Amino acid sequence: MPRTDRRLDFLRPSWSEIFFFFVWGLAAVIPFPENSFGSSTSEKSFVDLTLQFNGNYQDLLSTCRKVDPTQRVWLESLIGPLETEQWTPLEWSTFFHDGWDKPYDSVDHQLPRQTWINSADGAFYRLGVISGSWAQGTAGAPDTSNGSLFLFTPLSRRFELGWFLPFSVTSPNTLGPPETTVSGVGDLTVAPRFMLAEEKHFSVTANLYVRCPTGNGTTGNGATSLSPDIEFWINPITRWIVRGAIGVTVPTNLTSANTPLLLANPWTGFNASPSAFSSIDARLAAGYYLTSGDAPVFKHLCATVASNIHARTHGGNDTYFSLTPGFRFGVGNDWYLLGGIEVPVVGPLPFANQIIVQAIKNF
Repeated sequence: MPRTDRRLDFLRPSWSEIFFFFVWGLAAVIPFPENSFGSSTSEKSFVDLTLQFNGNYQDLLSTCRKVDPTQRVWLESLIGPLETEQWTPLEWSTFFHDGWDKPYDSVDHQLPRQTWINSADGAFYRLGVISGSWAQGTAGAPDTSNGSLFLFTPLSRRFELGWFLPFSVTSPNTLGPPETTVSGVGDLTVAPRFMLAEEKHFSVTANLYVRCPTGNGTTGNGATSLSPDIEFWINPITRWIVRGAIGVTVPTNLTSANTPLLLANPWTGFNASPSAFSSIDARLAAGYYLTSGDAPVFKHLCATVASNIHARTHGGNDTYFSLTPGFRFGVGNDWYLLGGIEVPVVGPLPFANQIIVQAIKNF
């Protein structure tokens, strides 16, 4: 789907400054291989470019191409075309020297590699997601809800950052009367993601989900954890997609004060990762595309089923295992709608079932 000026119309007032902040901050803290980007000298600083930005993205790209190669790759990855004729496969064996100096370029969209509800990714995107869920409580437990924003910001063919912020969390009140709830902001998760290999019919990524304690302990948040994993996306036969992940979660800020609160409501991390103990995490999902991108309605309609398991590694037998049947389809102008119903299967059930809806925008 070629990019046109209309793709960014609704984003220009608010997202451009966020992009510049991400890139400017990362330039100071992320060590990339020196030979990956060519020369490190530049004719203008990135700060100068942002100060001169006049709202025209094409002018900014033209200016950036004349200066530092690193800045050019990052900016073209963030605001350049979503898909070009320049895409080539990325091999495992060339990880350290191929792809770092190339702007993000999406594989053809015959079968889009977009995120699904409750599934592993295993691919790179440039998109934003707004997600909402409502969970029916089990006997004696209240209903809960969650509103979140996800943002995927690629900086090259090999590297991108994922941002996952639960901006509204309603959880059981573990300190108050039964069947009451408390609300607040959840924990921000930031995920450096590396493309290990990408072919037309598969891709593999290495990821590190870093949970930051931006939320409140009374909602099961305020936790810090590291969740490294390996994810894959495979198109084994026509119209079928299989994707999954294997990894671990390790909390790093447990204390005698916050552990009881986190244990009372442990499954509050991104994709239900635990906050109060270490776990082995596995995800597997399959999807079948019922329509193509040329369909007059329900473009790229896909039926999906996702499974998630988090098994506590020591000190207890807490296990979270759920199944989520769902769907996704395009509604035009690079917008997609998703829906699903998550049903816990084993373990101390955190809820009876959960309805999840999402809207995706490629940019």
